[in-house]
Amino acid sequence: MFTKRMFVIFLLFSGFAAIVNSCDKEEDSPAPDPNPMPSTEFVAADSDFAGFRTWKVVVDLKNALSDDGRAHTDAARTVWIKQANAVLGQNGQYPIGTILVKEVQGGYGIVAMVKRGGTYNSSHNGWEWFHLDTAGKITSRNSSSVCNNCHAKVKSADYVFTR
Repeated sequence: MFTKRMFVIFLLFSGFAAIVNSCDKEEDSPAPDPNPMPSTEFVAADSDFAGFRTWKVVVDLKNALSDDGRAHTDAARTVWIKQANAVLGQNGQYPIGTILVKEVQGGYGIVAMVKRGGTYNSSHNGWEWFHLDTAGKITSRNSSSVCNNCHAKVKSADYVFTR
């Protein structure tokens, strides 16, 4: 009887120890993404453009191109992307929250496009267009027909000329 009681206590203690031990273990999880992509809608603010000149350079053209159908081709320009890992997905679109900034010489200034998503500018996959000042502050934002019309030439590349 004593042996049986000891055996039951041993089983109970072992089960309790196993439960406590499993609760103490931390799950291995990947490091959080420093620039997570929102899943439904992303409304850009001035802070989202901060330091854009330190982002990944997508295009750096020192000379103007001939009129080849791309936006702002008559001047030297640099294009940056905030999310260096942003690529066209299986749906043929960039992820919501993708930000591209283009600084164009010759009077165009600094323009940007942000994949806002949601129901915004749905006829052009949710892209929102911006003008920025030299510090990256928003001076205007819209779903301009001028921007939409020109970028429609590259609808198959999710309205993005440069990547």
